Amino acid sequence: MKKINLFCLGLAAFLALVLVSCSSSKSDAEKTLDTYFNLLKSKNFARAWDMLDSESQEIVGQQKFIEDAQNIAANAMFLQNKPIKLNQDGTKAIIETEYTGQKASFNKLPDAKITFYVNKNGDKWQIRLEERINKILEEQKRDSIEIPIDPELIETAKLYKDKIEVRDLRNGEVEFGNGQTQYMMDAIVKNNTDKYLSYVGVLVKFMDDKEEKVLFEKTFFVIYTRQIEEIYPIAPGEEKNIIIPGYDAGDIDGNWTGKLQWEVSAVKVATPAEMIKIEDLNLPKKK
Repeated sequence: MKKINLFCLGLAAFLALVLVSCSSSKSDAEKTLDTYFNLLKSKNFARAWDMLDSESQEIVGQQKFIEDAQNIAANAMFLQNKPIKLNQDGTKAIIETEYTGQKASFNKLPDAKITFYVNKNGDKWQIRLEERINKILEEQKRDSIEIPIDPELIETAKLYKDKIEVRDLRNGEVEFGNGQTQYMMDAIVKNNTDKYLSYVGVLVKFMDDKEEKVLFEKTFFVIYTRQIEEIYPIAPGEEKNIIIPGYDAGDIDGNWTGKLQWEVSAVKVATPAEMIKIEDLNLPKKK
């Protein structure tokens, strides 16, 4: 009996030593990912957010981060890491994953792939949302929506503009890691009318520091219907957080310091055709 106990103790000690050895052989990048992954699995998204690099936080934002994090958390038990890939300088790591168990078939779907990126910033490693950043930057390459402003849109705006709330409009110059600079706006839009609205244009005036002189003005469409992209009219009572993608601010004349004035200037009430959603057309699914 004693011999068996001694053997079991020895075996346990050996296994513990092997586990410690395996753990200690992990790189700092892998340890960083382990910590991040465990935070996602436990749905501690606040602490996981703190592990992101600044560019990921700035470009992706908390809302989109949480959506992606929830997806990873929901699939965590089916994911296992592939061997780490390090760049030549040892400052960037890519760790791909693969699905196991009942979700192993997901490995055949490119869109389901989850890859983690870990970058060294000074003495510490941080998580970088590389693929999400690239997707957002690609979307931002599109020019601002240019919609002809006909008299009907202007006349309709006069009827409804007092019931269309546009607030917290901000404009900013955003610098990306690739050296590019984009100008973009964001705002909150609420439809307090009893109509579905397919277009809402806002005339934005870039003012001088004393807000007396208009340096530049342009109508930006904060609501625009593009059914093929699954962008639909704003419903009565609906509120949306919107982003106006990158635009050229080179036309601003003078020393603009960020002062803005705006008003709703173009509105279109949605037609029955604009209310149709892609999923209601019974189109064949994309392969």
